[in-house]
Amino acid sequence: MPFVIFNLLYLTILPSTIVSTWNYGELGPDVWSDQYPLCIGHSQSPIDIKTACTIYQSFIPFHFSEDYNNSYDFTVVNNGHTILTKYSGNILPSLTVTGGGLNGTFEFLNFHLHWGENYKSGSEHQVNSEKYAGEIHFVYINPQTYQLAVLGIFMHSNRDIHTDHQRKRRDYSNTKKNTLDEWETFFSIAGTLQQADMSVILSLNLAILMGTNLNDFWRYRGSLTVPPCTEDIIWTVFKTPIVFTENELNIFRKKLFFHDYRNPQPLYNRTVYRNFVNEELLSAVDYNCCLKSIPNGANTRNIALLSKITLLFILVH
Repeated sequence: MPFVIFNLLYLTILPSTIVSTWNYGELGPDVWSDQYPLCIGHSQSPIDIKTACTIYQSFIPFHFSEDYNNSYDFTVVNNGHTILTKYSGNILPSLTVTGGGLNGTFEFLNFHLHWGENYKSGSEHQVNSEKYAGEIHFVYINPQTYQLAVLGIFMHSNRDIHTDHQRKRRDYSNTKKNTLDEWETFFSIAGTLQQADMSVILSLNLAILMGTNLNDFWRYRGSLTVPPCTEDIIWTVFKTPIVFTENELNIFRKKLFFHDYRNPQPLYNRTVYRNFVNEELLSAVDYNCCLKSIPNGANTRNIALLSKITLLFILVH
């Protein structure tokens, strides 16, 4: 129990005085395990989601409490490694989530951001080795079991939308204006927190920040992406990103931290699930690599299907 409480405090406070034993530079991810052995565990996050290797599983939709639709005061703090936001009002609202395959009711703890040096790096998770400009993590806890869950949303730079390759591959135009405006307010204020432990109170609406594209997602068991790298975290990574402007991202890159992300960790024998039926087709090599990683037994039919897809690629190309 003390270790659980420590992690809870770590997630809600994270002051620079506590986390000075690691960073994203000299004391970066490659050496985190010197001080935090869990960081080289076999259930670490983030991961590179190989879509050809994901397994379909039906989940009931997420349900967010009514208070999500209201604006409340949040403390936005520069904790020395990222910008972390937690509720700071006097009357605690019911900011909870159920469904989505989660066991029980989970309460909101914080959200924080990860970003990179440019518009093609910054997300912690990758999809088929593709990076996004950043990633938002909404962190929750089940107060009965102390189980942690993270909802991750990719941050996509508008600079990357206008290339021919991107236009053919995905449509990013469905981020609603109120979500864009709410994040614009957040970036303009958070960008002024240029020193560790600086904070500000900001009125925010979580439902608007998260947007409406929360239907399709991937699910797996992983860890915190920062020390102490605690494992057994339920990860949800949403498929559709939120669009941000390069001006917004540059505020953080130039005024706060150049980058603050961890690269993907080995998947080992873990399974990544998806809650949507159709997944984009990849090359025969990608499917062939999955044959060794899919569990036996219940997924025998998936292996047979992948074998047929591989054969089809060989015959067609």
